[in-house]
Amino acid sequence: MKIALCAPADLHALAHFCGRSSSGIASGLGSTAITPLICEYLDRGHEVTLYTLSTELLGERTYAWENLRIVAGPFRARHLAATYYCPEIQFLRRAIRADAPPFVHAHWTYEFALGALRSGVPTLTTIHDLPWNVMRCYRDTHRAVRLLMAYEVALRGKQFSAVSRAAARHFVRHIKPGAKIAIIPNGLPDAFFAMGQHESTRSHAGTTFATILQGWSRRKNAAAALRAFAIVRRELPVARLLMFGEDYEPNGCAQQWASRHHLDRDVDFAGPLTHHDLLQRISEDVDIVVHPSRDEAFSMAALEALALRKALIAGETTPGMREMLGPSGGVLVDVRNPAAIAQAMLQLVANADYRRHSANRGHDRAQQHYHIGATATAYEHLYREMTIARRSETLAAPSNSGLSMDT
Repeated sequence: MKIALCAPADLHALAHFCGRSSSGIASGLGSTAITPLICEYLDRGHEVTLYTLSTELLGERTYAWENLRIVAGPFRARHLAATYYCPEIQFLRRAIRADAPPFVHAHWTYEFALGALRSGVPTLTTIHDLPWNVMRCYRDTHRAVRLLMAYEVALRGKQFSAVSRAAARHFVRHIKPGAKIAIIPNGLPDAFFAMGQHESTRSHAGTTFATILQGWSRRKNAAAALRAFAIVRRELPVARLLMFGEDYEPNGCAQQWASRHHLDRDVDFAGPLTHHDLLQRISEDVDIVVHPSRDEAFSMAALEALALRKALIAGETTPGMREMLGPSGGVLVDVRNPAAIAQAMLQLVANADYRRHSANRGHDRAQQHYHIGATATAYEHLYREMTIARRSETLAAPSNSGLSMDT
């Protein structure tokens, strides 16, 4: 099957997967959700074309590696909202129109979806977040513009999927009432689950907690995790907290806030790492992952923690998290309350059997429900339906007699 995707991706990881060097290759915008999906398609023998963007490009670049073709264009660092992402959208639209694939699968309800939808090619749009929740958390011009983009996607789009029931419900309630949305969660390949095949043998004497978040904000709620860790330290003076992700680097937003509030003791602000290095650090150095986010349609960071067999603490009212963890795949608490987070952290440390059971159940649930193979198969089914529907529309269209209006 020929599959066209319009989405962000890690182009270096794709180059390595295809046995190529990443030297001279733009890195892309990254995506731990889309990159493994493309690799799965390639493993299945599909021909994949990816339309994408990169901050490292000033013009169009095309990469062709066996069954994978990538058409990449520039992504600006500034003035995105002021111009409604027009240069980015127009590049994607032109690239897709030039190829005219049978269908295109766009991810996220913003520039990638609009580029695909404006091309006129039949488009499946996958919903990855909750636009109104994002707007409520940030309340800035940039998010307001992106919310408008989601509404345009809703008006133009006909076929949708969502990565969780929470994302689908939000879209139907706030963006496109009455929409029929297929639920297809993100997934991980076997290699991730293999990393968590064996239970951790780390000592409880020096328990290491971690957060994996992108951006310091009320939405990600890292301040609650820092306050919770301060409570934990009173009971476990040898505990430490690792904080990974953008804004969590040394002297970044998170550390500056923690220092002002005297909450930085025994906190290691590790910041953003390459995906490979992050997985290795979590696998080797971390006992328990705390995911304090208040808003998630589907958290790849949380899923990866489960796959690595780490006990996970997450929000009981955070959209998507109860759905991901189920009845016993992790510990759900009120993440608005640092004392509740701290209590869960201390319980996992104090009861080794409880922690082991939670980590094992989380790993097994993730492997059963969030394997990339199931994700790819579900999307293949939708692609076939789209292809059949387009053929039926073509056959049903009135034939052209060859007479023009001037005749």
